[in-house]
Amino acid sequence: MTTTLASPPPLPAPQHAACPAIRPRLRRMAYEPGPGASAAVATIPAPRPPQPAPTGPSAAELGEAHRNITRILRLALEVLDHRRPSTQLADHVTASVLRYWRTAAQQRTVRSPARFARMRLCLPQPGVAEVAVACAMDGRVRAVAARFERADSAGTGWRCTALRLG
Repeated sequence: MTTTLASPPPLPAPQHAACPAIRPRLRRMAYEPGPGASAAVATIPAPRPPQPAPTGPSAAELGEAHRNITRILRLALEVLDHRRPSTQLADHVTASVLRYWRTAAQQRTVRSPARFARMRLCLPQPGVAEVAVACAMDGRVRAVAARFERADSAGTGWRCTALRLG
C-alpha cells in the first residue's frame, strides 16, 4: 500500500504585481530560549501573589438595609395605591423622586392593592443600596428599580435618590 502526501495549498495570488506573496512566519516567544542559548537563561515570569478577596457587606449591614429599605418601599406602594398621602413619603425620598411618584400615583387607577412579589438588594458601595423589586399590581407584575443612599452620618436612615416604575 502506498501513501501519497498532499502538497500544501497554494498561496493566494498577490493583489498587486509589485507585491510578492508573503508566507506567514512563526515568531519565537519571549520566554523561549534562542538558538544556542541555554534553558537556564530563559525564565518564566513569577506568578502574581494572590489578591485578597473583596470584602462585601456584613450580614448585619444587609439585614439592617433590607429592613429599612423594605419599610420605605412599602410606604411608597401605599402612596401609589392612594392609601397614604405623598407627604408621608417626603422625608424618605428626594424632591425629584417625590414628583415622579406623585405623577405615577395620579395616573394609576387602583383595582387591587400593590404587593411585593420579590426583592433583590445589592450594596455596591458603603452607604449605597440598589434595589430591584417585582410588584403585583392590578393583575400584572411590574418592576420597581431604586437607588438608596445613607441619609445621615450615623448610617441609621436611608433616602431614595432614584426610582423608576417599569
